Amino acid sequence: MHVVKVSSKGQIVIPKDVRKRHRLERDTDLVLLEFGDALVLRKKADAEEILEGGFGPLQRASVEALKELWDNPEDDVWDRV
Repeated sequence: MHVVKVSSKGQIVIPKDVRKRHRLERDTDLVLLEFGDALVLRKKADAEEILEGGFGPLQRASVEALKELWDNPEDDVWDRV
């Protein structure tokens, strides 16, 4: 975990070891994603790949999770109300 501060100009510094590990070089485009109160930085190229079709595994996982909810026998009590 790394703690970074937001400057008066709204800038943050990504620690050198993180930049090196993720190959973030000067002028690398990043995308800031918001999920509720969470902020996520992704490389623009990675985000574009996800948007172009990388949602397949997420969709399959969602379907499986919903099947478990739909097939819950405890919910059958509502059928008798």
